[in-house]
Amino acid sequence: MARETFRKIITTPEKIEQIEPNNKKLVDRFLRYMSQMRSEGTIKTYRSNFNIFFCWNLDYNDNKPFEQIKKLEMQDFFIFCSEELRYSPNRYSQMHSSLSSLSTYIENQLDELDRYANFRNIVPKIDKPPKEPVRKKTIISPAQIDELTLLLEEQSKEEPFRMQEALYIVLSISAGTRLNETLRITTDILDENETAFDDLFLVTKEPIKTKGRGRQGKMLHKYIIKNLFLPWYKKWLPIREKVMKENNVAEHNAIFIKRNGEPIKPATVNDWTTRWSKMIDLDIYPHSFRHYFVTYLSKIGLEAELIQSIVGWTSSDMVAIYNDLRIDEREWKGLGKLAEALNETKLPKEKNK
Repeated sequence: MARETFRKIITTPEKIEQIEPNNKKLVDRFLRYMSQMRSEGTIKTYRSNFNIFFCWNLDYNDNKPFEQIKKLEMQDFFIFCSEELRYSPNRYSQMHSSLSSLSTYIENQLDELDRYANFRNIVPKIDKPPKEPVRKKTIISPAQIDELTLLLEEQSKEEPFRMQEALYIVLSISAGTRLNETLRITTDILDENETAFDDLFLVTKEPIKTKGRGRQGKMLHKYIIKNLFLPWYKKWLPIREKVMKENNVAEHNAIFIKRNGEPIKPATVNDWTTRWSKMIDLDIYPHSFRHYFVTYLSKIGLEAELIQSIVGWTSSDMVAIYNDLRIDEREWKGLGKLAEALNETKLPKEKNK
């Protein structure tokens, strides 16, 4: 079954409009400053978190200017996050980090303004709960990938659009990409003659934006397991071309499209995963395919350093985090030595009774 997340909304456009004017000005100034160094996604997260905090401040704390908020009042907000909004430790930590960053900005950049002359960052004094997983991680087996893609291929005989869903899965498990990264792989940067690692991988002709600090994130070439991906890609392209012609859509480079021929958004993929979860009775989410990719490469014996380079991590420690193989499913050279030792060991004979 698809994963469920509790969500309570305390923000509205009307409430946001009522936020104390200096608080709104402060947030806008901070976001302009941070936009030079952070991605659009990070800025959007900051904005959302500040809207939540200042709407709470409006409803429960007399709409106080930020610099006048006391530690006890800040504690009240985080208690509200835990009890009313039911924040997980990770979500709590994200909100904590956003408010602390805003406070640090005031200390470092606005200290010459009279209203902030005596301001101190009180957020670090609010304890954070330890981070912990709040949802059970899904480990998808090769058999389940086969079952799901074949079901979608069968459905595509009646609904051709299902073929691109199978392709999305195959591309994700062939490249280990995050949701947004998968959608950034486009027709114009794929060429079956552009290969790497002894012709086993396709490599994108241009780097794509991946997760990372700064507005541009980290630009990386993506490597795609050629023989897994290409057959499904070639099945989908004629369907894609037909749909775009029928809808008189100007040619674009997106692989995955809506029924009107326009490129899909990430929300479409989330809708797909909800349906896939029901199809095979397994909690599927886009990031589970990234785990599958790393686990698959680890199981067949690729070195951790090579997997690290293919995925684009700065440390091979991440390979161990994403490798979902149990210890008894891994290859251990030392086991051969144990077997040899046991063969040579002479056990004492059982005494005659």
